[in-house]
Amino acid sequence: MFANQWGVTPRMTAIIGHLARACMAGLLVAVAGLSQAAEFGVGEKVFVPMFADNPELDGYAEGFVEAIHEDGTLSLEIDKVVSGEGKTLSGTCHPSGGSPLAGARIVSDEPNRLVVEQRLDADKVMPYREGSQLYLERENLSIAYLKYLGSGMGVTPDRLDVAIRRARNVGLPKMVTAMEIAKMQVVSTQGRGFPVPASRALQKAAPMLNEVAEKLEAYPGAVQESARMLGGTKPGTREDPLPAVIARLHEILEDQLGDLEAASAGPRGSAHFSSDELLAIYTGWYRVMTANDTVAFQNADVAFYRERAQQAIANGEWPALL
Repeated sequence: MFANQWGVTPRMTAIIGHLARACMAGLLVAVAGLSQAAEFGVGEKVFVPMFADNPELDGYAEGFVEAIHEDGTLSLEIDKVVSGEGKTLSGTCHPSGGSPLAGARIVSDEPNRLVVEQRLDADKVMPYREGSQLYLERENLSIAYLKYLGSGMGVTPDRLDVAIRRARNVGLPKMVTAMEIAKMQVVSTQGRGFPVPASRALQKAAPMLNEVAEKLEAYPGAVQESARMLGGTKPGTREDPLPAVIARLHEILEDQLGDLEAASAGPRGSAHFSSDELLAIYTGWYRVMTANDTVAFQNADVAFYRERAQQAIANGEWPALL
């Protein structure tokens, strides 16, 4: 029926099916500052945002205005769609079910050049230059975020300031908080984004962790989500920036404490930290994992974990972070 109605050949149908599977469903249109519909002209090149809470998953479409209707909608001819999943800066695929292009009519029968026609509200469409600039702003934010979750090499406080500003500009408050936490951690190491010995990197860890914990009081759900990731009851993911950054903070702290342990005879024999200073670092982490003692971490509060860590240090053992 589909082929008969629109004249699509079996070969075209197969290609479309392949492209459809390559696209990500469910991308959200969340354009900061797009409160009023822009003025468009017939023939104008336009940008259709398919943005997500995490800009790594952003997608978009490009096309031209075919007609302007009295009800405020636009008929568009779309000739380029970039999905959010596994995307590059260019590429074309069939629009997926959850996107603004769901149900679009295929108007091209050229196997290697998909063209679709869709009618959208004007407030879901942006002028091409404005939309592409916003996409690139979000893309650059995503690069900083992913770099921090990776090696973190060269992610300086200044670069994180730019990421924080970008996250504010594009209206992503959770990403703002995630990048603020990343900056707190980077600043605390005193290495300006580059590796330093654990004995130096941990000097300001306790106050940094306490500051992070205070900030996370407003995000108990993110803290609990990170606890599930760290506890192995949920696969690790970077789609939600706050749990991902908390999990990354744990990874960094675990590596630093591991390096300190390898260079010390024991927690009471560290040449760089007293037992009380080490206990303060561990206690700071327990505050992070309880959103500053406002939610339980594995059914226990900060006092429970602090007492356990204190006993371990007294016994000449290194406490566990989890």
